[in-house]
Amino acid sequence: MDIAIKKIELIEWVARLQDESLIQKIEALRKGSAKYIYEQRIPTTAQDVQAKLDRAEQDFDAGRVYPHEEIEARFRKKFDK
Repeated sequence: MDIAIKKIELIEWVARLQDESLIQKIEALRKGSAKYIYEQRIPTTAQDVQAKLDRAEQDFDAGRVYPHEEIEARFRKKFDK
């Protein structure tokens, strides 16, 4: 079945849903997606960018930094299965 047809069927099904707990589960699934999380972290204004830069400088000054190798090892451990 074509992906466009599947998406339309899902949209129609969700539009008819009355079960609030199921709707909440679907919303949690959407908000848990990597794309959604990434999009929420992207600064949208110059003020947001400056705030992120300020936070990064504070983290660096406070020693809250990790070597690239350590981060890479964490991700390998988590995702290379």
